[in-house]
Amino acid sequence: MNVLQWMKRGLVISSALLSIGLCVPTDFVRDVHAEQPDKTQDEKTENPLIYKVNQESYELFHEVLPSKTDDYIHRNASSADLINHFIVKQAHEQSMRKFGDTISGKISNPFEESILPLLQTVIRETTKTLPEEEWAHLKVSTNPAGGLGEKILHLYNEENGKDIFRFHVRRDQPPKQGYYFNFHYHTYLDHYENHHNLGTIYWGKDMPPRWNGEDRV
Repeated sequence: MNVLQWMKRGLVISSALLSIGLCVPTDFVRDVHAEQPDKTQDEKTENPLIYKVNQESYELFHEVLPSKTDDYIHRNASSADLINHFIVKQAHEQSMRKFGDTISGKISNPFEESILPLLQTVIRETTKTLPEEEWAHLKVSTNPAGGLGEKILHLYNEENGKDIFRFHVRRDQPPKQGYYFNFHYHTYLDHYENHHNLGTIYWGKDMPPRWNGEDRV
């Protein structure tokens, strides 16, 4: 599914994200609504996959969904897929911000082709293990580490503050081989004891700049 088709899911995407309490940028929601297609008569007569909810039960209802929604929120199984797509989209955006212009200009293509597809798979495998009540408190971190820090993005439970999934990148310098970026993750499923490799991207012989476009070491 390409980006335009995904965005055209419109209210379904916005509603699915709302159902777990994720903070969605207002501009993103506005674009999604603008792309929402008109339903055909056949679509209107299909069995509904949504349930009536009390909008007052959702603290961010009016902030996230400013348009008229008739108080309906999508609740079927496809919500998980849409939410996982959103998480990966956030991981991509925060990675680019962490890399800064110099690093992203050189490694963005291999990152998008090799790392992101694997990340999407492991996020899906991780989130499907969560109990239903935990989805309501799932949050995405918004501040990737600068300098030499490894953090790109964390998924965590807002209620108790515990991490669920950590997406990191580490700088490696094997002897006489130059510099590499190692992308990996840690998960609550093994109590963060293991380092799960996603892939490595070669930078070059020269030392890369610090994350977030900061000065070199």
